[in-house]
Amino acid sequence: MTNEQVEIVKRTMVRIFPPRPEGSSEIIIQRYEKAKFEASKAFGDVFFPRLFEVVPELKDVFTDPSASAQQLGETLPLLFRSMNRLHDTLNTMQELGVTYMKAGLKLEHYQPFVSSLLWTFRERLGDEVFNEDVAKAYVAVLSRICGIMCNAAYPEARGIGAPPPASPETPEGAAAGT
Repeated sequence: MTNEQVEIVKRTMVRIFPPRPEGSSEIIIQRYEKAKFEASKAFGDVFFPRLFEVVPELKDVFTDPSASAQQLGETLPLLFRSMNRLHDTLNTMQELGVTYMKAGLKLEHYQPFVSSLLWTFRERLGDEVFNEDVAKAYVAVLSRICGIMCNAAYPEARGIGAPPPASPETPEGAAAGT
């Protein structure tokens, strides 16, 4: 993932999810919250039917697509905006991975989940905007996010926490050099 790819994602993402406006007046915040809600709903209305078509058992994980769409609308822009500063959201990504694992998202679900996200971004942005370079940028950024989530939720997949394999010279359970 390059800084250029992160910038591409940030630049195109604002076409789907509104950026937080300058100012803090109540009317500005209310308008922003309404626009963010509508954008998240529109994204979820495309994403979840696609996801459930590809992986029907995920209906058991995302039992409330409306609430999940709002969470995606909050989380994706936050994560995308902070990809140049991973330390700002590393804990958030790790917590998301563990939360989704506890809810039933399995390691093998990540690939179709990301594919469904990419399909949705293409649908929402159109082929003119979501060209090959933009697609590569989204793949790179989403791969990084999912990698962090998976590493937190499934450390054994990387060999963390798993016992080391027995070497051919040393019988399992025997101390080396004895």
